[in-house]
Amino acid sequence: MKNQLTFAHVTGALLDNKIKTYPQHRLVRDLFSLCLLDEAADYGEASDDNITFSRWCNGARPVPVDILNEYKNDTGRNQMITDFKNKIIPNLINVSNTRYLLEDMINNSRKIIGITKADELIAIDDNATFFTDVMLYAILSDHNRKNLYSPELTDILLSNRLPAVVKEFIGRNDEIKECGRLLASESVVFINGIAGIGKSELAKYYASRNKKKYTNIIYLFYSGSLRKDIAAMEFSDDTSDMDEDALFDSHYRLLRSLHQDSLVILDNFNALPKDDAFFKEFVKNDFELLVTTRCEVKQYASIKIKEIASEKDLLQLFASHCPYSDDDTETVKQIIREVHSHTLTVVLSALSLAAGGLEPDELLHELKQCGLNITDSENVELYKDGDYYDGLMIEHLRILMQISRLNSSQTDILKNLSILPVSGVYKNHFRNWLQLASLHDVNYLARYGFITDDIENKKINLHPLIQEIIYEELNPCISNCQTLVNSLHSICLMHGLEVRKPDNTIQAMISVVENIINDISACYLLFLQDMFPYLEKYSVRDYMSKLADRISYLMEQEHIDSVCDRALLLDYKAELSYIRKDYDVAVKKREKAIHLLENEDDTMNTMNQKRYINLLSNLYNNLSNVYLALKKTDKATEALHKAFEIRISYADTGIIETHDMLQQMLNLVNMLILAGDLELARLVLNQYDALVTDNEGYNTLDYGCCRLASGIIALKEGKPVEAEKNLLAAESIINAAMDTSDSDLASSDTAVSAFDNYVSKNNYLKSVYGYLNNLYARWHKPEKALEYKEKWLNAKNEQNKNITHRNA
Repeated sequence: MKNQLTFAHVTGALLDNKIKTYPQHRLVRDLFSLCLLDEAADYGEASDDNITFSRWCNGARPVPVDILNEYKNDTGRNQMITDFKNKIIPNLINVSNTRYLLEDMINNSRKIIGITKADELIAIDDNATFFTDVMLYAILSDHNRKNLYSPELTDILLSNRLPAVVKEFIGRNDEIKECGRLLASESVVFINGIAGIGKSELAKYYASRNKKKYTNIIYLFYSGSLRKDIAAMEFSDDTSDMDEDALFDSHYRLLRSLHQDSLVILDNFNALPKDDAFFKEFVKNDFELLVTTRCEVKQYASIKIKEIASEKDLLQLFASHCPYSDDDTETVKQIIREVHSHTLTVVLSALSLAAGGLEPDELLHELKQCGLNITDSENVELYKDGDYYDGLMIEHLRILMQISRLNSSQTDILKNLSILPVSGVYKNHFRNWLQLASLHDVNYLARYGFITDDIENKKINLHPLIQEIIYEELNPCISNCQTLVNSLHSICLMHGLEVRKPDNTIQAMISVVENIINDISACYLLFLQDMFPYLEKYSVRDYMSKLADRISYLMEQEHIDSVCDRALLLDYKAELSYIRKDYDVAVKKREKAIHLLENEDDTMNTMNQKRYINLLSNLYNNLSNVYLALKKTDKATEALHKAFEIRISYADTGIIETHDMLQQMLNLVNMLILAGDLELARLVLNQYDALVTDNEGYNTLDYGCCRLASGIIALKEGKPVEAEKNLLAAESIINAAMDTSDSDLASSDTAVSAFDNYVSKNNYLKSVYGYLNNLYARWHKPEKALEYKEKWLNAKNEQNKNITHRNA
């Protein structure tokens, strides 16, 4: 329950009961006559004053402290009593009703203001004194609440902006008013109703209409985990070394700083509050929360959205999407009745009519062919977890899709979107994934209502109801979504090319894996296998174990029993053990995988030679990493040499050019540096340099790690100028490649173990800072040494926080 004794609430009661000829600015000037002039000096000042007074009255800004100070003493209080008696009360239509509203606010706020204070206020008999004391308490309450007004997040929040409201939004005036009324007294309000009835548009319209009231409006599309949705937000101070826990903590810290002048919309929350473990904690915050859902929720204030009742509004809604329908109003009325005034179906009926070249009576005839006998009086049952089928609605939408005469390209776009996240994907990403020559068909589908085009966040998606229908009608599978699968698969195989903000891409990959129909097992398995190291690269650890289970299940169901596939699955399971720091289990699984490969009879004739060699070499390399974690450096060195020897022995297969070879080369450089063999270390590093520059260029993370290694060698050789040149270059290149000023940038597997004695995914800059501090300290440049010591400490503290999050 909110504190209702605020200036906005108290003045709201006065404004609701004033006579029409008594404007808001007059009321405010009369309230604060000691500080405000009776009239503004000119039109410009009056306009500015009106804006300022409106912000005070709607709670967007507090009454200034200098005005408050004038009314803290008896003189100010007595003056306000006089002003109420002589100026304000005579302009109220119903004084007793105004007092009743204020007493109701007091009673509803007893838990906050205290029983004693509530009884004290209600006991005041004189109306002018009562109004004055309630008003003064409200002003003091506004200022005494610490951090009442939210920090403005506009400049640092890079995502989750309020999507644009459809320009054809019509009606729902009563629901909008009810929403505002409930949010005035409740912190959490649910909007519920059947799929496609207009819940999301109502929430967006309310927020857009009241945007001046709020300091921040944040839009969250629920994906099944509120905690993950918060972590997936993008802020300007996110860094690439922040894992999901660190991102969540950073983002939620900002959300906790928001107050009642901020609105958060949680859209598509089609679960019961108890089904999301974090929801109970989330609703304790001070911001206003507006939730859309298909579920009936009893424990929170709610608005149930039903079909638009006004026939005039429905005709206007239909005409706004199909202007020529005005010529046959009676038939349009029958169409609206036939689809039972279901908002989404009405809109798509109008759009289909406009796009399909049909006459209204032809459309009506098609809709009547559904063969279902469901009357207007029947209620559509609501279910949770998305099980919201209603036969009539589904059949109508299917028919509308069929008569829209979509071409094969448009159908293909819808089919691929049906297996992508319902929260949306970036429009340009989608174009690239499907290799579309233009966005003409995407824009056409958006224009005719099949695709939702979120211009504000640059995303497209399907309405959940449309998505489910398209999925069932078009059966998206590996063979008919091959371009999308191949594009996402190719991204998994890109090494050294760091992708900015991959979160949307990762969500797309996971959604495709979860939803696509597998009709080509070999292709599907290879996609899953190559996706695992990509998720590892970006520390998507919660899904890695699910992915390993899916690979195992697929191999079992399809009787895939090749030695390479079994060994690779063991390696992935070993990596999961390694992440859990169960190093002994990781060693056993990798040794078992190596044993499988090395003891397979006639290996070279029965499987792809290059894949076999590459996997065997990687297994030894990965085994070396586990031994390093166990501090068994001799065994680590032995395993790494074995990995390297395998690649050298089969250089004619082209295996030297793979990215896995780069990791092994850098690991070998590290071993040689630790052993003091700087000459051989430089020789191997030169080979690494040539491979990176020939295949990736000079602006990648791998090349930055190369310069870092060169700087370390030069430092150990006592060449400070060369060391400084390389280390500063490494700092610049790694900064640019990781783009630490942005969020969710890529990290690479390459140089992690090469420059530190522990394994971590995001140590690069910390290593650079440490070596530069060492260099400047030895070079007698104390100011520079201190600068990089502070950078190193900051990086270390951030890393420790991440380790704490992972272990929590």
